[in-house]
Amino acid sequence: MSNQEKWLPLLKEKKANLYFKPTRRVHDSGWRIFEVGYCTVNKGRIEEKLVLGECSDHIYTDYMVLVGEKKPFCINMDLMLDGYIRIWSRDCILTWDNTFDWVVSSAAIEALED
Repeated sequence: MSNQEKWLPLLKEKKANLYFKPTRRVHDSGWRIFEVGYCTVNKGRIEEKLVLGECSDHIYTDYMVLVGEKKPFCINMDLMLDGYIRIWSRDCILTWDNTFDWVVSSAAIEALED
């Protein structure tokens, strides 16, 4: 079982969220890089986190949703006291797309299938 799969129960129970945080590193594209991963929160700060990568200069949701079978979903973001940006949804459970190697420069936010 991967580290990412270990966080799945926490996501489903809404005890964990996705997060991203800007870094000072610069991607080959010239844009700055985000750290992305999963976190638990306590009093507005990261309590525990799983860093999935520090290589993404672009974060997106499925912009092709209108031609695919997936339904659109809403995301909410808030800025935590320690500089992390938490991502969550009232409509569904969000996850980072794990179908690609984290060496690529884009991180995709997806809704978990029921």
